[in-house]
Amino acid sequence: MESRRDKDLSPTTQKIISTISNHALPGGPAINEYANIVVDRAENAYIWDIDGNRYIDFFTGVGVCNIGHSHPKFLEGVIKQFARCSVGTFYTDVRAQLYESLAEFLPSNLKQIHMYSTGSEAVEAAIRLARAATGREEVISFWGGFHGKTQGAISLHTGPRKKDVGPLPPGTHHIPYAYCYRCPLKLKFPDCQYACASLAKNIIKESTTSNIAAIIIEPVQGTNGNIVPPPGYIKEIRKLADDLGALLIFDEVITGFGRTGRFFAFEHEGVVPDILVLGKAMGSGVPTSAIISDATLVKNTSFASPSAASSTFGGNPLSTAAALATLEVIREEKLIERGNELGKVVESIIAPWSKELPVVGNTGSLGLMIGLELVFPGTNRPLPDELTRQFFSSLLNRGVMAMAYGSRVRLYPPLSIDESDLKDGLSVIQTELQLLSKSVENYSKD
Repeated sequence: MESRRDKDLSPTTQKIISTISNHALPGGPAINEYANIVVDRAENAYIWDIDGNRYIDFFTGVGVCNIGHSHPKFLEGVIKQFARCSVGTFYTDVRAQLYESLAEFLPSNLKQIHMYSTGSEAVEAAIRLARAATGREEVISFWGGFHGKTQGAISLHTGPRKKDVGPLPPGTHHIPYAYCYRCPLKLKFPDCQYACASLAKNIIKESTTSNIAAIIIEPVQGTNGNIVPPPGYIKEIRKLADDLGALLIFDEVITGFGRTGRFFAFEHEGVVPDILVLGKAMGSGVPTSAIISDATLVKNTSFASPSAASSTFGGNPLSTAAALATLEVIREEKLIERGNELGKVVESIIAPWSKELPVVGNTGSLGLMIGLELVFPGTNRPLPDELTRQFFSSLLNRGVMAMAYGSRVRLYPPLSIDESDLKDGLSVIQTELQLLSKSVENYSKD
């Protein structure tokens, strides 16, 4: 279906989209096809297309731009480094500064950093590190988890993302994630006493060879809909890893760098991983990722051999300059504190929606990581794509860009967004949800 009215697209926009479409292989980002806009420029929480339309950006490249678009200090740092040297893996002063700066945010057991270019690449490296450190092979991941699109990362997924992409690397087992709205055991928190964690123990006992190298988990599941687990759940998973003698990997590719109102999401529970995976907002648009751990874990193993864990673009001067500038902006403008305060504003606005708006089955947020699940009123049946894409198009036509083309809506406004813009965007979403509720009534009658 059309995500925007073709008659509203200028000839220039149509020509650019047509040129790209004619040359591009299928399988690109869905939001591109649904939005049909050609971006001209962006600043803080706004993006403009080449037809002059302005949008409040609740997408930010899937939470990549936490400091806002085109921040002057970020541009200064990146441009200055680009003019000096942008490639290579030699030692540089900018990387030394980055490592020292990042270490200030890290707990004592997470001090050694290894840089990569994408989240998927970092996840693959984290799994290799865990296997080398433990001498074990098996990995535990979670229902609904997402860790990238390389072949090893795909093996960590569940559900339709794995369809027709095999064979996949063996040795991965999957356990339930604590999404209380859709509890697989039909129980209620806290009366359940973390029954899903108890079930996970049984699954591991019955389905594995008891050679568990690592458990990998998102402290808040991103791609699955920004799912915030109940308090104490991450502590249960820490205990599970310890009982198994396995390393605990936190995938904070989306949640890191202040997205949840803390620098890292694990700070909410006071649970520290053995391996931390970072990406997305780390470079504010310049592809940058990393794993962080303790060097003693892999000392004298294959992982520690020269070039065994290296990456062509990992830690290059340009990406490290981008990451350093990002950290400086976050620190100087107190964006962690700002994201936490704005998160409280969000929570106060969206918390009533599941009762007041018939199509909203569930809401959840932590800082400025915001999720909604859209359902048929009075049920927990997800809304079909033809309705949610209409919702996405309506938001777009009213100047709000959001990941709202599926039944699980994901919102990632920058931490630097003006409070008035945040409220305006949420107001548009609320109004369109009210209209969607009426559309669903007519849809059901048809």
